[in-house]
Amino acid sequence: MFRNTFLLILWFVFPATNAFAQIRVDPVYSIWEVRLGVPVTQVSDAKVSDIACGTSGGPMGRVLTSFQDFLDCNPEETGLREVAFSYDDEQDYIARALESEYRVLQGGTSVFAHPVIVSMLIDQHGVAQGRRIFTDDRISDYERRTAFTLIRNFKARFSNWSLACDEIPMQEGEQPVGNQFFHERCSGQSPDGTSSIVIEASFLRKKGQRGLNLETQQVNTGYFESQTRFEELLTPYAQEVSR
Repeated sequence: MFRNTFLLILWFVFPATNAFAQIRVDPVYSIWEVRLGVPVTQVSDAKVSDIACGTSGGPMGRVLTSFQDFLDCNPEETGLREVAFSYDDEQDYIARALESEYRVLQGGTSVFAHPVIVSMLIDQHGVAQGRRIFTDDRISDYERRTAFTLIRNFKARFSNWSLACDEIPMQEGEQPVGNQFFHERCSGQSPDGTSSIVIEASFLRKKGQRGLNLETQQVNTGYFESQTRFEELLTPYAQEVSR
């Protein structure tokens, strides 16, 4: 009720064309604000919307009341537990109420204007050891087609991490989307050597994904893979994963 009243006031007080010069639309707490090496007890649950066990880029799993409930999630092979969260949607409601013409200001849980699934990786002692950012496949095909381009933003953000990038050749059964095939994997280490990142992006048709239905001769919509996956780990765990 309070939210609806608040938005109604905003609607009348601020002209839509000038509203974003006066109202902050950044998330209260974003994935970049996760401090690696710091206990999750220092993260305020009130700063995010939903908290749940992560599924490595898939839909949220078991719902959690707090980040401190991380032990309710199953550990991965590294022993780390993935806890996903979504950004506080208050600013998203404000942006929509003011009819924002800028998608970047409306995107909910997004990074560089791309809808994403974000999570932190927590060790058994409750210390954040890593972060993940995976593009969200649960969007329109039109939006999803550009998901692989998020790797460009990551490469720019981490340009001083001595990134080494490799183009991954087309595998058996894979096909380009139209005339475009993209599959790249980059890895790098922070200048101080405390953490490492791996970024992988792809835009292709996987085995069995045909652009045209051979029986009906109709276009198969959505039959392609377009994604970017980012993972950062503190060095001890990064070394464990690379073995």
